[in-house]
Amino acid sequence: MTGRPRDPAVDEAIRAAALELTQEQGYRGLSMEGIAARSGVAKQTVYRRYRSKGEVVLDALVGFAFTQLPDPDTGSLRGDLTALLTATFRAGRGVAGDLNRALAVEALQDDEFAARLWHKLIAVRREAVAELLRRGRERGEVTHPDEEFLIDLVYGPYWYRLLFGPAVLTDARAQQLAEAVCRAAA
Repeated sequence: MTGRPRDPAVDEAIRAAALELTQEQGYRGLSMEGIAARSGVAKQTVYRRYRSKGEVVLDALVGFAFTQLPDPDTGSLRGDLTALLTATFRAGRGVAGDLNRALAVEALQDDEFAARLWHKLIAVRREAVAELLRRGRERGEVTHPDEEFLIDLVYGPYWYRLLFGPAVLTDARAQQLAEAVCRAAA
């Protein structure tokens, strides 16, 4: 016998509450109890779905990335990377940047959480860049043999500036980075 199916509206209420509270109070001020109260969901329900506030925020950020970050296909690697990095940098200037910093700290303190963060968010974003590079390779724009290295070049400056500031996550910097990666890729 199986239990009642999960209600997606409850999951959405929990994620939305976590995002709202993080914007208002910061990640440090976030608690599972606060999430339950804001979402109108019983505390036990929140704990059944998530192990920690980090898990809730990770789930919310994955949803944000899925809906807000593009999978561009402009016809050129430079155009694709510029579109992706511009959107990523813009998100990093907002609540997504705060959430990414908080999750990075959480990952440094919890190896299991770090593995989930990698699997659910970072690996997915890296795969998005890998797809851009594969299309660029098919068009003859990418000759560099090490795809992982190129992906690190794409995201390394973002994380470095996001974590250690000052955050120079401007549209102009996104374009500069896209151009630099294209030069390295060729």
